[in-house]
Amino acid sequence: MRRLLLAKHDLDWLPRRYRYVRGAVMGSFWTVIGGSLIAATVWGAHVFVMGKGLVVIGTGGQLLADRVAKRIVRGRLGKLASGKVDLARLSNSEDGDLVHLRGTVRALEQVPALLGGAPGVYRRVRASFAEMQAIEEVAVDFQLVDADGNAIGIETEGARWLVNDGKQVKLGEVEIEALAPFAALAPARTFLERRRDRIARGKRLSASHQARAVEAMLRPGDEVEVVGYKSRKVDLAMADRMFRETPMRATLRAGKDLPLIISTVGKREHA
Repeated sequence: MRRLLLAKHDLDWLPRRYRYVRGAVMGSFWTVIGGSLIAATVWGAHVFVMGKGLVVIGTGGQLLADRVAKRIVRGRLGKLASGKVDLARLSNSEDGDLVHLRGTVRALEQVPALLGGAPGVYRRVRASFAEMQAIEEVAVDFQLVDADGNAIGIETEGARWLVNDGKQVKLGEVEIEALAPFAALAPARTFLERRRDRIARGKRLSASHQARAVEAMLRPGDEVEVVGYKSRKVDLAMADRMFRETPMRATLRAGKDLPLIISTVGKREHA
């Protein structure tokens, strides 16, 4: 799975009732900011709000709204499905059932970190190019394992990881070049090209030419909760099958009405 999008569209997949919550938080945020500016004007304070300042404020409001929406969805994962199911009893569920599971990540293959650190099964990078923010996500299928060794496949196509983006940090030259995958978005491509051109001409880089980013990696051994639709797929690695029986392993996948949702248990979220 590979996804590249503008940050403002990151949670467009949310069910409508959760999008309303996100919108309400954004509205409240701007109401408070607007009220503060009006109050400052009434009391005679000198208030100067430039375009870039409004962008920074807007970004803060968006991050706050996203965190609230993700927190609500994480808290209601079990209600989204029919209830939490033990991996050992998953075979009793019908294909197509929306189920809620908890277990530990086991990697079948991994993707490298973009900004350094160990590889993992799901990479999420939030990057800022001057006033534009974008998100890149890359994931590979993995297995969810319980304490008794029962395993289920997790199909990441269409998956969404409910991880809170941490604080973005200023990037060095090597790290900025690692953001090349973002060039598929026109604003990021323009930013990177202008930056390289400025460096080639020996000109000084201003604050508008700086990039910031934060990376989160879901790694083997991390404990997660997953909500998805039960399915099955052929797995030739399965040994516990009868002679001539087609080896099938239960999997969780995304559906038409809801993506496969992954939520980290605990605080092992960032690289």
